[in-house]
Amino acid sequence: MKFQQIRSATSIVTFANRRFLIDPMLSAQGTYPAVPDTTSTGRGNPDCDLPCPIQDLFNVDAVIVTHLHFDHFDKVAAELLPKKLPLFSQSVQEAKNLSGLGFTDVRVLADSGTEFNGIRLFRTDCDHGSSNLVTMDGYRDCGFSEKASGVVFESNLEKTRFYLGDTIYCQYVVDAIEKYTPGVVAVNAAGAQFPLGHLLIMNQYDVRSLMRRFPEIDVIATHVEGVSHATVTRPMLRKFARENNLNRLFIPNDGQAIEF
Repeated sequence: MKFQQIRSATSIVTFANRRFLIDPMLSAQGTYPAVPDTTSTGRGNPDCDLPCPIQDLFNVDAVIVTHLHFDHFDKVAAELLPKKLPLFSQSVQEAKNLSGLGFTDVRVLADSGTEFNGIRLFRTDCDHGSSNLVTMDGYRDCGFSEKASGVVFESNLEKTRFYLGDTIYCQYVVDAIEKYTPGVVAVNAAGAQFPLGHLLIMNQYDVRSLMRRFPEIDVIATHVEGVSHATVTRPMLRKFARENNLNRLFIPNDGQAIEF
């Protein structure tokens, strides 16, 4: 497996000789305003530019869109992604939305598994603020959905990998890891909050708890920085990892690739 961090939640995963573009947010820095009612880096959204030309990201076999928040699939992705690329979506409704944008090969990830070129992809549940009544109230104000998904990659060619998606550390995560026993997991770890004080995705303490429970797993921290409402930075997370002996935590920079 190769994991290439692109920016924020956007990455490219090479698994069983196939390349997957995950959650493409392709807009220029500052295209969107800061998320209201929370912290702000002061640079809008996204809060930094891509580390490479957009066209470099299209040399993939498929795209996985874990959910349709702007920082996982934005207007530029909708306009520029090749319309014939296979797109995997978390639900029938979101698949219809993507098809309505002109994509001609949209498929739905299933809990029971979806086949793609010898790879089995499994949708997993997330808590992207859904257990928090204050966050749910904020979502309603903004017209957002709280629904998000993770993806498990299985193949006879290599060990199972798990992309947790936009979730806090919760029972969904524990159950999925115990069920699929992945060797590597990628966690969205920016500690994004909405409203202020209410976590939407993992922060450094979530990562530590996960790694204490599953010390045999290699963990990649993605979706760190890149959005206005992130509260975790790479320097902060690296310092925390050193202080807590999280020796199997990998924190790639934008553009950096890691092989396992």
